[in-house]
Amino acid sequence: MRGMYLNCDPKSLPASFAAMSDNSKLYQFPENIADGYLIYDTNAWSTPPLAIYQEQVFIASGWFIYKQKLNPLALLAKDIVERGPSVLNDILAGVFVIFWKNDEQQTLLTDPLGLSTHYIDRLANGLRIAPSVKALLTQEHTLNNDMQSILRKKQHLFGNYTLYNEIERLQPGAAITSGTEQSYFTFYDGKAIEDLGEYVNTLTEFWPYDTRILPLSSGLDSRYLLANGAYKYGFTYGPEGSPERKIAGHYQQDFEHYHAFDFNEQPLHEQEQAILDEMAFATLKPINRLYTNYHYIAQHYNQASTFYDGYLGDLFQRGTYINFKGKRGELLKLVPFVYRFINFSAHKLLRLRYKELTNGEFEILWQDFKVKTANLELNDYQKVTYYEFVYGRGGRYTVFGSNVLAAQFFTIVSPFASRIVFDSFIQQDYSRAVSYRNLKSIWSKTASKYKNQVVESGYSPQTPAIFIPFIQLAYRLMFHFIPSRANYGVKLKRMEKQNK
Repeated sequence: MRGMYLNCDPKSLPASFAAMSDNSKLYQFPENIADGYLIYDTNAWSTPPLAIYQEQVFIASGWFIYKQKLNPLALLAKDIVERGPSVLNDILAGVFVIFWKNDEQQTLLTDPLGLSTHYIDRLANGLRIAPSVKALLTQEHTLNNDMQSILRKKQHLFGNYTLYNEIERLQPGAAITSGTEQSYFTFYDGKAIEDLGEYVNTLTEFWPYDTRILPLSSGLDSRYLLANGAYKYGFTYGPEGSPERKIAGHYQQDFEHYHAFDFNEQPLHEQEQAILDEMAFATLKPINRLYTNYHYIAQHYNQASTFYDGYLGDLFQRGTYINFKGKRGELLKLVPFVYRFINFSAHKLLRLRYKELTNGEFEILWQDFKVKTANLELNDYQKVTYYEFVYGRGGRYTVFGSNVLAAQFFTIVSPFASRIVFDSFIQQDYSRAVSYRNLKSIWSKTASKYKNQVVESGYSPQTPAIFIPFIQLAYRLMFHFIPSRANYGVKLKRMEKQNK
């Protein structure tokens, strides 16, 4: 499994270790530096990612863009030594954990949004980390009963919690030693949302065209990336004849190579379950067959190494993280303009989104939310979206499918999580986003063929916002009651019910 291992052995994850892809390499830290290993992406680094400046050592897991350069570790090391960890806030985009050793101490530097998922053992005397809880677990760690209950109800945890006391996810956007955590994260000034496409395009251009691959769905997130970048390879998975395949197929000519296939047609990877058990252990319930399909597409397009993911673009374009389930949630989806007049508090929104939790369990979430968002100059809608992106469903569940599973085969680039794009979208008016009133602005500078085509829910960015909720309702009913219109998500749920 790709990532950094300090004071533990990657071979403690035998299935994941054995499944290292052809473009991964194991690097052992020099003995005089630390007891550590790195499994790194050779497409991102032609040599082990090590830099030394003024006898201070830096070793990087992942990738980053700094001062308009891709992975300039020596330059970043120099600036950290001379100016401190605050320079990490100038990183345009990245998925990384960086080990930093000077004469005084060892420090871990994490990416600002927690995309490089690693865990730390708080019982250890020094820094002990791994990209899997299973690699850190000892007999001294005790099970957290509250987290066990929450995981069963939500299929993922929140904050930095795992199922075990004293094993935590590394805090995003921080400089971490064995005894302290210091945040370096501050927001950029927001740009106009109609101009963000040019920043997506700029980010895309940091990797060679011949390496770029885009998973294209029937929604707006991956389409936004396609409208603002050029990709040699593309693919879509979904049942044959499904809306996903039909809608995404309108853009197959944008790629030199495009492949559509059924999510369930490939033979299950013989080690998938064992690999998922190691990677997702004590943190979440993963989606089955994702690993199989990523493995398949990596073999199908073996020259494609840079995977562009529309990770969580829906929460920015349509404000989905201030929605909630239930009768009241469904009613608000029909009349989302109500969000402008009710002004739900963060506490109310989170309680509705996490209604399955007991009062005691929710109190743990609420206290964590308050701590994690206390110093952010955001309103309640923005804070809930930020928390869910970094610490909730986005940061603890969705990120697993992209920046953990897909990252075993590709360099994962998530443009919606690049700093200018993220910081601009997070500061938008979510009462407008949730009622679809920002779509026209977001898509105003894209070509007509991208913004005129409907998504699988029956609307396009050009559809008048007032009609979209009713169109969506009609299409949701068709997804669930007309088998031929089911997307792969609905189809998987049906299969799960049949297997019970």
